[in-house]
Amino acid sequence: MNAKEVLLNQLDALEDSHWFVSLKESLVGLTDDQAAWKETPESNSIREITNHLIYWNELYLKRFQSPESQGGNNVENDETFRDQEELDWKQTMDKLNHLTAQWIKAVEEADEARFDENAYSHREEAWGSVIANMTIHVAYHTGQILYARKKQGSWNPESGVH
Repeated sequence: MNAKEVLLNQLDALEDSHWFVSLKESLVGLTDDQAAWKETPESNSIREITNHLIYWNELYLKRFQSPESQGGNNVENDETFRDQEELDWKQTMDKLNHLTAQWIKAVEEADEARFDENAYSHREEAWGSVIANMTIHVAYHTGQILYARKKQGSWNPESGVH
């Protein structure tokens, strides 16, 4: 497997459940109230986690598609959990799913050499590494989403993860 095939495999795991429940599956059937639920005031809601993933996945997609675009990260990480566009819950889920599809398309269309190119102007890190870390970041937050759904009683164990 080359880098492109590995990255596509990782991105596919965000859409389709394989070894673990996919991000897409983790959000199926979730209501607006369930998405807004917090176990404690300090914890993040599923909606906030989704906003956070949208922020970072969109920022890096823009950078990947337009290498000259290095800006856009003037926000404190805590701010990324807030709804940046005042979308309703369905629009938020649709946007996140659309971003994943855009990432898959961008990686499919990229030349293999693109994944060895430096992703930053200020430090050394190849795009292949950045994209792999992004998929791990999404998997981490998918686990948080599943944990929250289990705590609130909205997760169907028949969908995976008992």
